[in-house]
Amino acid sequence: MKKFTIFLCLMAALLLSVNIVASHAGEADVLINKLVEKGILTHKEAEMLLKDMQKEGARQNITVKETAEKVAKETAEKTVKAESKTLAKVPKWVNRIHFKGDFRLRYQYQDIEKGDGTETNRNRGRYRWRFGAIADVTEDKKWQIGFGLCSGSGDPRSTNQTFGNSFETPDARIDYAYAQYRPWDFLKIIGGQMKNPLWRPKDLVWDSDIRPQGGAIQFEYGINEMFTVWATPALFVLDEYKAEEETATMFVIQPGVTIKPSSNMYVKLAGSYYYNNEIKGNYLEYSSHTNTRNANGDYIDNYSSFGFDGEFGMKFSSYIQKLAIFGQYINSDADDKDQAYLIGFKVGRDVKKFADWEFKANYRYLEKDAVLDILPDSDFYDGGTNAEGPELELKFGLAKHVWMALDYYYASKIDENPGEGDEPQNLFQVDFNFKF
Repeated sequence: MKKFTIFLCLMAALLLSVNIVASHAGEADVLINKLVEKGILTHKEAEMLLKDMQKEGARQNITVKETAEKVAKETAEKTVKAESKTLAKVPKWVNRIHFKGDFRLRYQYQDIEKGDGTETNRNRGRYRWRFGAIADVTEDKKWQIGFGLCSGSGDPRSTNQTFGNSFETPDARIDYAYAQYRPWDFLKIIGGQMKNPLWRPKDLVWDSDIRPQGGAIQFEYGINEMFTVWATPALFVLDEYKAEEETATMFVIQPGVTIKPSSNMYVKLAGSYYYNNEIKGNYLEYSSHTNTRNANGDYIDNYSSFGFDGEFGMKFSSYIQKLAIFGQYINSDADDKDQAYLIGFKVGRDVKKFADWEFKANYRYLEKDAVLDILPDSDFYDGGTNAEGPELELKFGLAKHVWMALDYYYASKIDENPGEGDEPQNLFQVDFNFKF
């Protein structure tokens, strides 16, 4: 019994001690040998005990090693995460700025038949780039500013840069710069040089590159799922005549409505009234010189006008996703040659990926004094009035955010000068577009 009791005490001490490792193996051997000498343990029992102790020591060594490795790994991971958070931490204002841009590479062919019977042909390489940002001044996004740069000269109707001039590297120009306040979801107030706030289904009156200067209010309210109403009053500054201390302005108001009889059908209608001031008797920069002028080359009217825009469309769950027809009409206060209209259609898909496509076609008729000649599409008859003809457009997706576009215009004069004919023009453009 005494032998058994001593043996149990020895085993308990050995098993409970976490400090029994290889470094203490010598002391354990001496103790066991003494127990054998006194007859408490047999040689066989001593050998078995030593083997058990060796196994326990090895197990503890493995456990200690695994625990150390685990602690080291967890500590390293926590350290990396902490350092990553520190490095990734940027000022809040950086996260409130949203950048965007696009690039377009173009080949353009144009032929013009002049009134004297001669014909000119021109092949051009051109490009356009635009880069801008919108900054949320406040965290609730009610106050914003927008600013952008682009290629081109000072011409408000063109951001193209033409290849030439011995590899010149042209300067960038301001595309837009504005401030916006949005107190409620249905109301925006904008001031500065802005993207056109007016709705236009096409470019009969406004070239798409024009960035009006002045102020505008955009109101849009959804009455229910079927009806949405909107109104956009705006005051634009056209020119400042320093010598006469006069400012040419345009006040415009455009009310409209969107009707959705179903989820796959819509009708969008808008009326516009333009009141122009200090145009008559003056001259505007970047005019195409096609409005009626007096002997001094000044405008003979203010060209105030009213117009209508409309679009009816349908959406489909098939290969062809959409079909729409659209139209525009405008009538000015000029004494004669004061009307213009455009009618067209579009069919295809939203161009988002490879093989998506969209086709558009329209015909426009733009009399000499229907609109101010600083406004119409610059690609149609060089941006002038007194012209009519069709336009055909095809967009084809090459990849996400990359697409090709083909655009063809044919235009000729409505009112011919004596002995000059209608002086027709053909314009063909091939574009490769990239958006980021």
